[in-house]
This record gives sequence, structure tokens and C-alpha cells, in this order.
Amino acid sequence: MKHLKTISFSIQIKANRKKVWKVLWNPETYKKWTGVFAEGSHYEGELKQGNTIHFLGSGSDGMIAIIEKMVENEQMVFSHQREVKNGVETDSLWQGAKEIYYLKEETGTSTELQVIMDVTQDMEEYFSKVFPEALRLVKQIAEQ
Repeated sequence: MKHLKTISFSIQIKANRKKVWKVLWNPETYKKWTGVFAEGSHYEGELKQGNTIHFLGSGSDGMIAIIEKMVENEQMVFSHQREVKNGVETDSLWQGAKEIYYLKEETGTSTELQVIMDVTQDMEEYFSKVFPEALRLVKQIAEQ
């Protein structure tokens, strides 16, 4: 893990943790909120602790991560391993970088979603701008 910085974001959502979790990880809603990062964003693989997941865009570029920890409706921890460029796995400056999602239910109808992630210095500004947009989409979908 080289030259990584930890950044975090949080948002209050008027929905219970179960609904927010579903919005985050259901393949159809995942595509909606992650579309702000890359058109056609999706994941391949089963969301289960210990599994490898491929995060891809509409092309053949993306990231490969391991689900380090998964507590349904509470926490998801990804450990990024490799990049995919033009369909080929390559080494990555992101290797070992964490992306963590915490869901804390404030009441039966309100949840705080917090995301903590390691980023390379050149991507910090991008994620600081785009991740709040993605979380607003999660909120919008979950509150419908």
C-alpha cells in the first residue's frame, strides 16, 4: 500500500439499515448509485465474506477486491487487490486499500451511512467530489 490517504463520507438516510443495505448491494440499485463513478458500473461475483469481487464499468476496466468482512445490514469491508485494464489484470497502487461501509441505525426509520476509503493522492480530489453525489443517490433511492 503506497501513498494512500484515508478519507471518509457520511450521510443520514430516512430508512432502516436493511433498506439502505439493499440499495447499496442489490445489483440494479448498485448500478444506479455507482453510475456517477463510471458509466455502466456493476460488480461480478457473490457478495460473501472471503469472496473476490470484480468492480467494472461498461468497458473492461475496473478493480478486483476481496470482501474482507461482511456483516449484513451493518458493515462491508473491501480490500482492493488489482486493477483491470482492457480486460487484463495488472498490479495496482491500490493494492491493500480498504473501502469500508458502515450502517448505523439511529432509530427504526433513520440510518447513518459512513464510507471510509483509502485513496491515492491523485484520486483524492475526484472521490471528494463524486462520492457525496453517489451517497445522495443512495439516500434518494432508499427514501423512495
